[in-house]
Amino acid sequence: MKKIFTIAALVAGISFSAFSQEKKEEVRQDVKKERRMKIDRKEMKPKSPEEIAKLKTEHMDKELKFTEAQKKEVYVFQLEKAKKMEAKRNEMIEAREIHRKEMKAEQDAFQKLLTPEQLAIFKDKLADGKKGRFERGGKEFRTREMRHKRMDRKMPIEKETKEVKENSSNS
Repeated sequence: MKKIFTIAALVAGISFSAFSQEKKEEVRQDVKKERRMKIDRKEMKPKSPEEIAKLKTEHMDKELKFTEAQKKEVYVFQLEKAKKMEAKRNEMIEAREIHRKEMKAEQDAFQKLLTPEQLAIFKDKLADGKKGRFERGGKEFRTREMRHKRMDRKMPIEKETKEVKENSSNS
């Protein structure tokens, strides 16, 4: 009798694990479809702060069921927030342009220091480096980057434990 129950439990466990793995594959396929359907940001028109505030207020109203007075207050709040974000976005765009110009000026100054032969070698190396960026854009690059982030998180903990051990041995 025990053998029958054991076999039945084993069969049930195997069928359950197979069923759960099928669902994981379905979820993965859905995620892949969503990635393919992403909208190109360059094609999107930026919304005005008023549009953003209106959309956010309407979205929140569906969930929270605001009164008319609350809708007006939330709209004013969202409008102020959207205007601040637009100002920050514009500042960042300007800062990025300034930085690009500085980098270009430094690059030009550096290239003036090189002889024509050195400049040709330098441009070839630069082109090879840019080509490599596109190749790294795949999955391997992301996983390597994530691994480095995990290592960075672990390092302070290891240092703290070493310090604790040293302090306990000194006491």
